[in-house]
Amino acid sequence: MADSLAEMYEKYNILSDAKENISKHSKEYLQCIERAKGSDKEKQLAAQIISKFFKHFPSLQDQAIEAIYILCEDDDSLIQICTIKILHVICKDAKEHIPKIVNILAQLLQAEDKVSNAASSSLLQVFKEDPHTTVKVMLDFINNPCISSSTEDIPATEKSVEFLYKKLVKLDEKLTPEINDLLLEEGKKIILDSNATEFLTVLPFLASSKLTKTIAGQQELVNLIAERAEIDKDFDPLDEGSQNADKIMMCVEHALPFFSANVESTRFVKFYCDQILGHWKEMGTLKDGSIMQYQFLKQLAELSTHCGKLETPSFYVVQIFDKLKLYMPLPPEDCDIDKMPNLDFTSVECLLYSFHRIARQCPDFLTSDPMVLKDFRSRLNYFSRGVGGCKKSLEKIQIKNKDDEKIKIAPAVLDNITTLIKDLFYTTPVYKCNIHLSFKSLEKKIKLSPENPQAPQKRHAPIHFESSNGSTNKQIRSNKGAENKLYTPPSGKFSSNFQSFDRVNRGRGRGGRGTRGSRGSSRSWRN
Repeated sequence: MADSLAEMYEKYNILSDAKENISKHSKEYLQCIERAKGSDKEKQLAAQIISKFFKHFPSLQDQAIEAIYILCEDDDSLIQICTIKILHVICKDAKEHIPKIVNILAQLLQAEDKVSNAASSSLLQVFKEDPHTTVKVMLDFINNPCISSSTEDIPATEKSVEFLYKKLVKLDEKLTPEINDLLLEEGKKIILDSNATEFLTVLPFLASSKLTKTIAGQQELVNLIAERAEIDKDFDPLDEGSQNADKIMMCVEHALPFFSANVESTRFVKFYCDQILGHWKEMGTLKDGSIMQYQFLKQLAELSTHCGKLETPSFYVVQIFDKLKLYMPLPPEDCDIDKMPNLDFTSVECLLYSFHRIARQCPDFLTSDPMVLKDFRSRLNYFSRGVGGCKKSLEKIQIKNKDDEKIKIAPAVLDNITTLIKDLFYTTPVYKCNIHLSFKSLEKKIKLSPENPQAPQKRHAPIHFESSNGSTNKQIRSNKGAENKLYTPPSGKFSSNFQSFDRVNRGRGRGGRGTRGSRGSSRSWRN
């Protein structure tokens, strides 16, 4: 081995000293290329020789690149990294080979962290040499990857998407309008066929792009999110293979900022009333089901703010009304009316608000049947007692728990419920008042906090009320420990799938994944 390595150094010296006559030493260069299959030290030296003299032997460049492939696939990560670090040198000397090199590096992004980091750094160097070609090849790789994933849990294109839409987009000086437009158009396609990580990677880019500068663009983005959430399909919270609840919640959370008087949420409201509320009981059986239900109620409330005209509003209002009655009990007939059951104030705030917003499209919903109105007013009156008792107890609780976010927001929750109930208690219910949802006020305060401007928006737990030993001394408390367990759609690793994803036969050179248009039918929502 020592002799072989010495021979390589000898050939290196010959090539280095040849200067303008180097083209006459193709034999020595070829012999160095062949040592890519030698010992570990020979491989490392071969990688350096191949890159250093690559431009001088055009007729041997295909063989040189094939040797690079071999070295990049070596079992020793040190050899891989050594090879990766010199790839951008080849691109600088022979730009016609940039597509091949970028494709190699795109594949290496999927490897273990050290190799992946080296590939990422090398790609950045190649990008600076030829930004447009680098982006184009990376996007082609995402559309039609030629390798399998390095692990079963990470799709082969995930890190390539992260590289493009997290790292490259920060290089403002290199992002020409043409490249930005390319990333924008391809990003819209990626969203339609994304897993959780890709969704959370690409959407911020789209949300900050020129797409959202116009009403038409905002509507297009909302439509893309709706298609990815598959809100035109049936919802089944018990389908463990799809984890529809996580997917829908995450997608809608990112669509909410784009709804306005000009971009209506009607399509989403119909889905939530028909499908989400329609499977309420099943959802409650899931792990964290009650907290998940509350998050959906918050989203429904926000969606109802910008709901457009419904063709049959009563069909959707009755779904909200039925759930509202679940959270607003009738007063007891044979016991102390001041002994209150456990009340979920924040869920009622969301449902009352949603009912108040949608029912204005069918104002005769409550008055068409006197018995329905009487029953509902009885519930409203009884619930109002709980609100009053809770307000009294807040004064003492607030003194002891000044920093508790749930306690801070409680007055707004109770005031909103009171305001909404007043509208509904008129002889003929009216739908005139406008309130600011309590949890939106909390999120705004957190977002604008100078102490921690980067803090994520907190999700406060539902506020409940329960009497203490049958007395009228009311207190705020959470149900089933909800104050310490807040549900947020997963954004890290989780095993849910958007759709089934065939991971079989995805070896290098397989191809055949087709265009991005067909990609959406076989991708997973995994992290």
